[in-house]
Amino acid sequence: MALRDAGFLRRLLSIPFAAVAIVAVACGGSSDAAATAEGDPAASAPATLASVGEASDFEVSTPHDGVFDLNRLEGQPVLLNFWFPSCPPCRAELPDLQAAYEASGDEIQFLGVSLLGLDSAEEAQEFLEELGVTYPSGPDAESQMVRSFKIVGFPTTIFIDSDHNVVKKHAGILSAKSLESLINATVASGGGLDVSGS
Repeated sequence: MALRDAGFLRRLLSIPFAAVAIVAVACGGSSDAAATAEGDPAASAPATLASVGEASDFEVSTPHDGVFDLNRLEGQPVLLNFWFPSCPPCRAELPDLQAAYEASGDEIQFLGVSLLGLDSAEEAQEFLEELGVTYPSGPDAESQMVRSFKIVGFPTTIFIDSDHNVVKKHAGILSAKSLESLINATVASGGGLDVSGS
């Protein structure tokens, strides 16, 4: 156990200070997934969402799905989920994200973005495979996307409409109901179709 703790400390010290601060904010008081999701204001999302700014371009390399470039996803809404395996709330949210991915079909592009430092890219991929998560996911090289999207806690989910405007940024766990509502609103914001499956 001592050796494992020493290894964890070495990896923690290797992360830039800003990222360590983000991790501290992310996991403080957020271990109870049910308590976090209960009363989630995102559950009452409007039918459409207003743009809060243009999404920054990004490239994410994934093990099985190649490189994801926002510019190449023209006309397609995108859901970005920022996470890392050592974050309990992030782990708790993954099954609902996978279910939403399966329900939404081709109406919105899912992409997981994992923070490097506390966990390696290989560890993140192994964890996703263990949970049966099949939507594309890849590491945030040098925390560029964390800085670009001003991520201050994990998990954080960003909803981007088909015009590639950010229409919602949510820090914390999203319940299955909240995910469905926000996905539908994001797709509608870009003139897309309902993805609730009803």
